[in-house]
Amino acid sequence: MRGQGRGPSGPARTVLASIASTVTLLLLASVLIFVLVRSSPGDPIDIQFGESGASAYLTPEQEEELREDLRRQLGLDGSLGEQYGRWLALVVRGDLGTSFRSGRPVVDELGERLPATLMLGGAGFVVALVLGTALAVTASRRADGVVDHGLRVFTLTSISLPTFLSGSLALAVAANQLGYEVAGPARLGKVWLPALVLGLSGAPTFSRVLRASLLAERSQLYAHAARIRGASESHVIARHTLRPALSPVLTLAGLALASLLGGAVITEAIFSWPGVAAYAVGAIRAQDYPVVQGYILLMTLVVVLVNRAIDLTQRVVDPRTRVVGVAG
Repeated sequence: MRGQGRGPSGPARTVLASIASTVTLLLLASVLIFVLVRSSPGDPIDIQFGESGASAYLTPEQEEELREDLRRQLGLDGSLGEQYGRWLALVVRGDLGTSFRSGRPVVDELGERLPATLMLGGAGFVVALVLGTALAVTASRRADGVVDHGLRVFTLTSISLPTFLSGSLALAVAANQLGYEVAGPARLGKVWLPALVLGLSGAPTFSRVLRASLLAERSQLYAHAARIRGASESHVIARHTLRPALSPVLTLAGLALASLLGGAVITEAIFSWPGVAAYAVGAIRAQDYPVVQGYILLMTLVVVLVNRAIDLTQRVVDPRTRVVGVAG
């Protein structure tokens, strides 16, 4: 038949194109990450000398010689292009370098803190998605009614409340009334409070977008046909309008999930959560280039993979996207 033997099929081409675009995006991101981090003000050599106090007992010649030796040890010698080439060669082998501060591999240090961030980000995302969906469904059942207006006030208040304020208030109440312990390692018994704070900050946006999408789907012909057949409004929402209404929300949910997995810096700081965000903040202050570069590259990979997963999920949730894909 015509067209046979000319290359991979449609789905295979889609997968290959997705892999190629992901690799290209990560390569471009690595260049931007390296240049921006290395262009930041400050010098890690100055920071290490200031912390050690070595300048107090060295002559200028000895200090300069020691600085050059330390620069070679840390891989900061040579041009910016040479430094990038050495770093990229390590990254391709799965090595993100060695921390200037601790002398340990960055992969190990990020790996030790990543489970805590995944636990917090995942729990916060579930709270935001479940709460936002419940609020949207409740509000859309009686649009512009008393309940809808009350939920609108609640969502606007939640969005306007800064995370550091809501987190501090929640921590104060939980510590005094429930005996919540801040200190200690990350565990399931502690994650509920910071996850609730993160979820309450993200749920209002989900709720407003999903409410508008549900109201748009309610006016479609298939929804009217279901009502004519005697289906209740709850059945219409659950069976007919919720799935297609989720399609625009999934993109927003993907961005929110990537942000939460990247580490909610304020929340981790308030609750002393030992995740990657707090670790990266300390590395930025110390000009620990390998840690900062490794953290940003890891978060870039998370964002890309989450968005790819959202694309696949949209094809499952909304059949119309599969039709568009086949037509294309």
